[in-house]
This record gives sequence, structure tokens and C-alpha cells, in this order.
Amino acid sequence: MIDGFLQIIGMITITIFALAFFSFILILIIGYVLLKKNKLIFPNLALFLMDSFHSILLRIFLLIGSEDTFYRVGIEFYNKYYENAFKKTKKRVLILPHCLRDTKCPAKLTPNGVECIFCNRCKIGDIIKVAKENGYKVYIVPGSTFLKRILKEEKPEAVFGVACNRDLFYGMNMLSRKGIPSQGQPLLRDGCINTLVDVDELITRLKSL
Repeated sequence: MIDGFLQIIGMITITIFALAFFSFILILIIGYVLLKKNKLIFPNLALFLMDSFHSILLRIFLLIGSEDTFYRVGIEFYNKYYENAFKKTKKRVLILPHCLRDTKCPAKLTPNGVECIFCNRCKIGDIIKVAKENGYKVYIVPGSTFLKRILKEEKPEAVFGVACNRDLFYGMNMLSRKGIPSQGQPLLRDGCINTLVDVDELITRLKSL
């Protein structure tokens, strides 16, 4: 009799977990669809889950999509969630990856990152000019560890980052957990050399935010 009761309890528990799991998958799908329509469902709850349980969310998301898609969804979410807060800030930094440079770039790496000399071999110079006109301090960095140093030294109110999907997501996630509004622009082509970003879209966003 006790064994039968325990089996019933076990079946009920498994059923509850199964229903909860599939409900969570459904919420992820609905949330993604609404995000594409420029809407957020339970934004504060979604932010808490994305900030605190992103590794678990990634594992669940892999059942219905790819890792890269998860990062893109996360970036879209952070962009949408922090857009209004970002617009209210004044002390901002723009973080550009050094891999956007031309392979024959003559600029040198310094303690503050790569110092652009505006040689016109790539579009970084054009981006920097627009960014500075719109109040950004610009850093061209060789790695994500630079971001932590910049935060410590500059103490910016907001950060705009350009990077591959994975690095950009984790950078925005870290900033979110610190309460710093961020915006991100994913690379169109990554690979750590000769990477590519939509310059026109980036410049438009830098001007509009």
C-alpha cells in the first residue's frame, strides 16, 4: 500500500515538473515572439531571470534553438529593456573590438586600447567621429578584460558595445547585474580578424540614443 502511494506521489511530481517545464518553454517562445514585435512580457521578471539564470535559460533554449540564437535574443532583450534608461544618461563609453581594424592598421596598442590614427583603412575612424560628436568616449579594445578596467577607471553611466554575439551578451549581462544601462550592436561577421559591423546602423543608433 505504501509503495503504491509513493508511486502515485512520484507520478504527480513528475507530471508537475513536466507541465512546469513545457510551460516555461512556451513562455520562452511567446516572449521571443513579443520581443520581435518590440514588446516585453513581464520585463522586470524577465530581467531577473536573464541576469541570474542565463546559464539555465541557455540549456533550456538549446532544446528549441541554437546557442547563437540565444545570445541574439538576449542582446535584443537587453537593448529593448535598457533603451529608455540609456537615453537619460550623459557619461557614456563606446567599446569597439580591435578586430574591426584593417589587417594593415598602423595604430598602436596602448594602455587605453588601440589609439586610432584615422588612416581611413577601415570605418573605425568614421564611427569614432560620430560617437564623440554625440558624447561618447571611445575605446578600441583587444579583449573583454578591458571593459572591467574601463568601468573601474571611467565609471560611465552607460555603455554601448560592439562585439560578437557571445561576448556582447555576456558583457551586457555583466553590466545589467551592475545596474549599468547598455546597448549593443552585434558583428555581422566575427572570427577575431577582418570582422564586420553594419556601420550605417551603428551610426544611426549612436545619433538617436
